[in-house]
Amino acid sequence: MAVEKWLIHPGDTRVIDVEGVLSLKVGLVGGQVDLIAHDDPETRVEVRGVTVKDLRIEIAGGTLEIDHAQLGWDNFLEVFRNFGSGGPRAEVSIAAPRDVLVTLGVVSAGALVAGFHRDATVNTVSGDLLVDGHVGDLKANAVSGDVQVRGLAGSLSANTVSGDLTVAGDLVRADVDTVSSTTFIDASGPVESISHNGVSGAATFRLDDGYPANYALRSVSGNMTVDGVSRGGHGPSSYAGSAGALSGSFVDVKVRTVAGDITVLRRSGIAPEPTRSADAGASDGAATDADAASGTSDEKGAR
Repeated sequence: MAVEKWLIHPGDTRVIDVEGVLSLKVGLVGGQVDLIAHDDPETRVEVRGVTVKDLRIEIAGGTLEIDHAQLGWDNFLEVFRNFGSGGPRAEVSIAAPRDVLVTLGVVSAGALVAGFHRDATVNTVSGDLLVDGHVGDLKANAVSGDVQVRGLAGSLSANTVSGDLTVAGDLVRADVDTVSSTTFIDASGPVESISHNGVSGAATFRLDDGYPANYALRSVSGNMTVDGVSRGGHGPSSYAGSAGALSGSFVDVKVRTVAGDITVLRRSGIAPEPTRSADAGASDGAATDADAASGTSDEKGAR
């Protein structure tokens, strides 16, 4: 298939229809980008509001690439995090088949990704991201931009610095690494595992009523509340326990923070009976937990 490409200059508008798109790679500095899935085989790109720098569009080998910065995709956040608010802008709307592979990166631009049924990766420096109705695994990376995910059916992997992270849906697994982000995960259905490592941001997890859970929680100074019961705080503490029968389907919840509060709650406040519980206060065992949690902070600093 021959390479097709377009260059949209500042002030120009363009509507482009292409066929045979298997994957999307979109990089935008400022403005707004909307990626909407539809049931048609063609892909339509609408561009307006281009400023400062040309916007390049190219399709080759089934990959449609839209690149505002026209820089490399390796280490996206490191490359783009120094762009100021006065950089290039554009408003881009893309309607594409549901089964395309999506890779999105924005600096300060806002972004919407809706309705796709394949794995996706979204990256932001300071722009806010909304992912809606996604079926497939999702990877999200953010510096200070907020990430909101609604109606996810799949697994989540997220790395954030200070932007808030909110995720809801039929999750299979959730793995989160953060520094100071506030995290809220609302997991419906038989989620398999939730893992969270953080420094100072609060972490809240909501599970279905009566769904069995196996807990391993550690914090240096944050408060911990599990199924409505306080499990530690005001000093190094850990909690290892379970609720319900750990047979067949249950969730492993593993959370470590330094100063962030940890909360696990139920959708209607109805939790299964605790079947195993072990709290550790400011003892030798808790000191070990504190060291482990501090190690999380050290690892964050090394990143």
